[in-house]
Amino acid sequence: MKTLKRIEVFLIRLFEPIERFCHFYLLLPFRVILSRIDPLARKIEGTRFKKILQVSIYPLFLVLTFVIGFKLVENGYTFRTFAGTVGMFLVFGLIFAPLERLIPFSKKWRDDKELPTDWFLFFGGKLWGDYLNKPLRLATIALVVQEISPEIGQGIWPSHLHPVIQVLLLLSINDFFRYWYHRWMHENEFMWRWHAVHHSSERLYWFNGTRSHPLEGLVSSFLWAIPFAYIQAPVEVIFVTGLLGRTIGRFQHTNMDLILGPFDYIFSSPKNHRYHHSKSHKIGHSNYGGDVIFWDILFGTFYLPKGEQPSDDIGIEEMPNYPKSFVGLMLAPFTYGRLKREAMEMEYDKSKIE
Repeated sequence: MKTLKRIEVFLIRLFEPIERFCHFYLLLPFRVILSRIDPLARKIEGTRFKKILQVSIYPLFLVLTFVIGFKLVENGYTFRTFAGTVGMFLVFGLIFAPLERLIPFSKKWRDDKELPTDWFLFFGGKLWGDYLNKPLRLATIALVVQEISPEIGQGIWPSHLHPVIQVLLLLSINDFFRYWYHRWMHENEFMWRWHAVHHSSERLYWFNGTRSHPLEGLVSSFLWAIPFAYIQAPVEVIFVTGLLGRTIGRFQHTNMDLILGPFDYIFSSPKNHRYHHSKSHKIGHSNYGGDVIFWDILFGTFYLPKGEQPSDDIGIEEMPNYPKSFVGLMLAPFTYGRLKREAMEMEYDKSKIE
């Protein structure tokens, strides 16, 4: 335990100056540019223009994802498909960041101090996912399919349906497995020690849907991928489904103040997902859907009180000492026991003072 503590201290001293440098210097130009949108945000407050933006942005981006996605795979999956996907989400990011300043849900969430940490988590997750997790997952799927039967699932997929319907169907099937895995991570303390990294953020914005521990995705990728191997949906449908899931994920964590109406009862939307990130466990153990929300409605974990807005005070209430740095978050599942004891001691000392 002492060795782990020494390693943690060494790595924090190594990485924290880099994170501070990124925040104070690399992000400074973006911070200055985005801050110039704030006067315009005040100007459009209460106008019809803002209302149109709040209502139209979400369905517009969903439609664009379908159009662009099917266009990118009309000739199969090529390098153009890959480059187009990267370009699409770069453009989405260039649009999302200004819109979050123009129609913010929470002004407090405009603070970008967590962004360098999210960068490190994103690229660390990409390295793990592309070079370690993915080969393991593919090998496991091939072994399972071969051992059970490669014929299972043939002819089941309804390829005769319209491609858009096929994408929505696949998205829903995928999220059924994702729902139960996500719920397990909240209701089982061992799994929570990994998933808590995702809930450590004190703000929600378009990029930090990617905030997670690389090891968290290991089990989940197997749980989702093996059923997919038997579903045998067309590659084009799988590709567009993946794109749609990413778009929904960007909106799920966005700081835009949107008016979605019925979409709040179909998809995992910004509004219902903010309740999922509540500091209160009673509220936060809800809305587990990653892409769609009707599994929560069906299994009794949906939470969206009418006439109420979710709080912008989010995080891990029972652990105010939970780490904020990249290294601290990477080690948090392994130091969880110590963090929990320290948090309990802090709570005890606080109660004595009161």
